[in-house]
Amino acid sequence: MSTKKAIHPLSSRFRITRVYMLTGLGFLGASWFFMIRSAEALSQGRWLDPSLLAAVHLFVIGYAMIVVQGAMLQIVPVAFQGRLYSIRLGYVQYALIVLGAAAFPPGFLADRWTIVASGGVLVLLSTVLLLWNVGQTFRTLKKRSEALLVITAFLFFLITALLGVAMSLHRFPAGERTLPLHMVSGITGWFTTLILLLTPRLMAFFVSSRYKGLRRIGPGIRVLAGMATVLAGEALKAEGITAAAGVSMAGWILYWIGYAEVLVDLYRHFRERRRQEVEWVLKWILGGVYGGWPVVAAWAFVSNGSDAAWMAAILFLSLFGFLQWNIAAYMAKIMPFLRWMGRYGHRAVKSPSGRLPALDEMMPRGLTGASLTGFAAGALLLAWGTALGQSALTFSGALLGTAAWALYGWAMAVMYRR
Repeated sequence: MSTKKAIHPLSSRFRITRVYMLTGLGFLGASWFFMIRSAEALSQGRWLDPSLLAAVHLFVIGYAMIVVQGAMLQIVPVAFQGRLYSIRLGYVQYALIVLGAAAFPPGFLADRWTIVASGGVLVLLSTVLLLWNVGQTFRTLKKRSEALLVITAFLFFLITALLGVAMSLHRFPAGERTLPLHMVSGITGWFTTLILLLTPRLMAFFVSSRYKGLRRIGPGIRVLAGMATVLAGEALKAEGITAAAGVSMAGWILYWIGYAEVLVDLYRHFRERRRQEVEWVLKWILGGVYGGWPVVAAWAFVSNGSDAAWMAAILFLSLFGFLQWNIAAYMAKIMPFLRWMGRYGHRAVKSPSGRLPALDEMMPRGLTGASLTGFAAGALLLAWGTALGQSALTFSGALLGTAAWALYGWAMAVMYRR
């Protein structure tokens, strides 16, 4: 009986993270469906097309944010060495964010902005509960300074969500600067920054190395300070202050420096690793992180007054290329572990063949690689078609992204059968 009590919380935590991530994968498919519908609008520069708004918000909230919330319930107690405060509270968060994400498409399609605002409020409530859950968990953590750095990035998401709700209620107009501030704080300020803060901690956990600098907090502080300066510059632009562009560019430069430091530390960490073998999925994760640097540089350039078509193009490259690749690659690492531990970790169920599959055999390498490559190629076609105003390219990109999502779902199904 004591053994069951000991393993029950761990198994429950594995289960809730799987629920979050599989739900997010379902929302990703819906996002690509709406991208197909909005392909013509993309090529014509209709940036506020209802299907396009639905696609972007299904991706950002339905896919990215739901997966991130589920991952935080698993990563925080494991990577920072503590005990999750409440799994039940995690299911309340789940219900709120799923309802919030589901509210966006009908709100946009019916032009009912109160529904959109209601969805945003539900997402905000879910995030506040997550922060409460993580905050209570914080008391048990051994590596509190590293965890605090990650939690700080949530401020950028709160800014994004509050701006979104305000625009939906017409408190702030979706004008020249409010909407860009909303996008920069969400795409780069929140998701990209979170990837940069979490990756060194997770790679130190996944790979043993003689290099001890990967856990230093200096690069993370520069990334956070740089993004805070960028957002301050964007806010000043909204007020028409002439020095705002210089403030924003200074923030981007600081952000690039912090990002580059993270990449250098990752390189040194893997160069001095104790075992030469590297799990294949880690290479895909690192590929996404390194590939994101030029994407962030392009986003910084276009967000400072470039043509609207190019700004939208880099937006889609950031979302459906860089972020989708990284989130999906991390899922390909985390989900097999959760499935393996849930099925074989305590030998509750034995393999029919009598041999337990190796953890790195759970996720099919070929299907996963093809789907990640398809995500990147689809995003490139979306971006190129948007910049040039070519509907054939945007439609092809949306179809390719949808096919890549189907491949990724197939890979997950294969993993579950193993």
